[in-house]
Amino acid sequence: MRIEESYQGTHGRPLWLVLGSIAALLAVALVIYTTYGVYTIVRTTVAEMTNLPSIEILKEQAGLSSFLPAPTQAAGGEIAPTVQAGEGTPPPTTEPLLQKRINILLLGIDQRPGETGPFRTDSMIVVTIDPESGALGMLSIPRDLWVPIPGYGENRINTAHFLGDLHKYPGGGPALAKKTVSYNFGFPVHYYVRVNFEGFRRLIDMIGGIDIDVPHEIRDDQYPDENYGYDPLYIPAGRIHMDGDLALKYARTRKADNDFERARRQQQIILAVRDKVLSLNLLPSLIPKIPELLRTLSDSIQTDIPMDELIMLARLARDLNTENIKTAVIDETMTVPQTTPTGAYVLLPIREKIRPVVEDLFLSPLPTVAPKR
Repeated sequence: MRIEESYQGTHGRPLWLVLGSIAALLAVALVIYTTYGVYTIVRTTVAEMTNLPSIEILKEQAGLSSFLPAPTQAAGGEIAPTVQAGEGTPPPTTEPLLQKRINILLLGIDQRPGETGPFRTDSMIVVTIDPESGALGMLSIPRDLWVPIPGYGENRINTAHFLGDLHKYPGGGPALAKKTVSYNFGFPVHYYVRVNFEGFRRLIDMIGGIDIDVPHEIRDDQYPDENYGYDPLYIPAGRIHMDGDLALKYARTRKADNDFERARRQQQIILAVRDKVLSLNLLPSLIPKIPELLRTLSDSIQTDIPMDELIMLARLARDLNTENIKTAVIDETMTVPQTTPTGAYVLLPIREKIRPVVEDLFLSPLPTVAPKR
């Protein structure tokens, strides 16, 4: 069934920018695993962001004691990491990185037309790749997770990118977002890929759209348009062919279920993009064009992955088997919802529930995958 024509007609980016996020390796490599759309965020003011209560107060209000570790103050007021030395940031090495596991943070930024930043991230997925076995894992992190941000106190995890750009942190928002994820989850983040809405649409359309198995119908009469009005959305259950606009709406809508299920839909889109690229045997022709693609999409997609490693990752994608990919979402079983005194909604992480998931994805061997012939 093809229904993308029913949902075209959006001229320019919506003001409630949600991002489609591309994902794992940029350009082609990106196109391969890639693309995950993001949900709408109700933007809070900077004053609210900086005056939210401490994690200890929220823990007491929730009646819980086990969370990801709270920060401790180091000399000079810097928040000392709670992970062991060397865990938060990968150590310098002359060994080619593709000989060992690689963790890439995918960031979807809340960028509106004409804005230049700073931006919050509406979506965060960490992709872990084991070049030796050809295995892949994905972890979706909810934007409202309440965590320590190194050097800036506690806040929602999606604020790290905003603060990094706002305060000109070395490496900007992506660097502070990488450090925050490493700091709180205890594994290194080697690279990032950052994408905005336009990049999402262009990449999906560049490969001719994707096919998605929609498990149940989606009806959202209040899906936002670019003028703060509504653009009613209906997607029937079944196998649906989606262009960039419809794929974004599928990942973005909030009415069908909840944020955690939306995160799973985003992972579904990433795998659908990879399947499309591999099914059409596009890799051989796309790999030589990676530098050109990056230049073309530079206004929508940024990464710190070196070009030589990006090309190697794209080639590696041919040997990945989606049947053996591990995926996980930090969901309602691992968090406690809490409302701050200022009325902000946050999620308190439950450490003993999150730790086994992190260890399974990032600290234990991924399943061995037989190369595809």
